[in-house]
Amino acid sequence: MIIGYNFFGKTVDGTIFDTAIPTSNIDEVKIGAGIYDELYVSVDQTIGDIDEKPQNWRLKTIMNAKFKEDIEAGSLDSDGHEITKIQIYRRKHLVDSEWLLIGEFDYDINYNVYSFLDRLAENGAVYEYAIVPVARDVIGDITVSEPIEVEYDGVFISDLQNNFRLEVDFELGQVTHNNNMSTASPLNGRYPIVTMGNQDYQTGTITFLPLTKEQVDSGGMPVDGKAERQYREQVLRFLKSGGSKVIRNDNGEMMVVATHGVSTTSKNGSLVDLYAISFSFTEVGNFDFDTMSKGGLIGTAGKSKYTFDEDGDIVWAMTNIDLDSQTLERLYRNSAPVVVNK
Repeated sequence: MIIGYNFFGKTVDGTIFDTAIPTSNIDEVKIGAGIYDELYVSVDQTIGDIDEKPQNWRLKTIMNAKFKEDIEAGSLDSDGHEITKIQIYRRKHLVDSEWLLIGEFDYDINYNVYSFLDRLAENGAVYEYAIVPVARDVIGDITVSEPIEVEYDGVFISDLQNNFRLEVDFELGQVTHNNNMSTASPLNGRYPIVTMGNQDYQTGTITFLPLTKEQVDSGGMPVDGKAERQYREQVLRFLKSGGSKVIRNDNGEMMVVATHGVSTTSKNGSLVDLYAISFSFTEVGNFDFDTMSKGGLIGTAGKSKYTFDEDGDIVWAMTNIDLDSQTLERLYRNSAPVVVNK
């Protein structure tokens, strides 16, 4: 039985239990003698009377103690240690693949929700995501998500803060597959000796026409030259900036690249305010932890906080969300990957 404060000022040791009592200040649970393997508490009133253990932590969950030789009852299990960081991993579902670290951020006790956007995902892939608490050098228990399928259309170039769809007048130039070799010419031989190295990377060029969402949706209305210039400058800053970027195609191809040789060409005439952008790219590594960590592609999370009202409904503390509206617009602009629970 869960006992809270009653109208007579008694606390958990009170004697009147069949009276309506407020629940907003309950902070203690007692269970009597017995054998228990799990204790689940939620404010979700839609949960039925079926005697079935919950599989996942929900927003309306208060606690879910598994009694695995400790007294932890939250959504993370760090084996009794104080959590300092949270890590996010992913792997392909039903594929013999290793977990890939894609996110890491400090744990902040002032927030109770962390929102992680995986923009560096392969189209058509079905992923499992895992959240892992870290207590200094101690790794806690892994919590695995349901399988999630990724769906998006088009070609994108992205990093952790930017996501641009190369949707208008997209043109992929010649792609060169580079490898290194050396040639030796022996004095007494008819043919040279060729030695192949281990290099194997791609280089190429891409051209596209950057347009604001308003211009794309307008269906050919007059061009707002100022808005197009401001958006184009944002794209150019991104392409000229340092750090690795990821080119993602809806055919499933993904490449970690460095961009260089950026140029613009006006459409002239009545479209003089529109400029095509061309850039060259060089593949810099495999899609693995070493490449992502060196290229600044290990993500972080947005932080927010919520509580419950007297009816058990969720109330978000919007002022505590650690992502402003401009950041959210930049993250979701250009049709960021859609994830679908499978």
